[in-house]
Amino acid sequence: MTVAETRHEGAAHKTVTVIVDEEPVSGVPRHTTPNEILQLAGIDSATHYLVRVKGRRRDSFKDQGDEEITVHERETFVSVFTGPTPTS
Repeated sequence: MTVAETRHEGAAHKTVTVIVDEEPVSGVPRHTTPNEILQLAGIDSATHYLVRVKGRRRDSFKDQGDEEITVHERETFVSVFTGPTPTS
């Protein structure tokens, strides 16, 4: 194995801390899925989807929960509930 391959192998297993709904979530693999982030945050991926927040920009992962994404240290996300809303 070359030095470059060793470095790449180490980077693939690196974890970061991201922010989900204003709470830190540690141990998130840099290459992960939105659903895995939700699960690590203790949020049900069957009733929520993830949105990446970058300033005023919002990147929705609705219907893309199992697609791999790359995340960065202290990146910010919010969860969006998709279940029924109660009526009064």
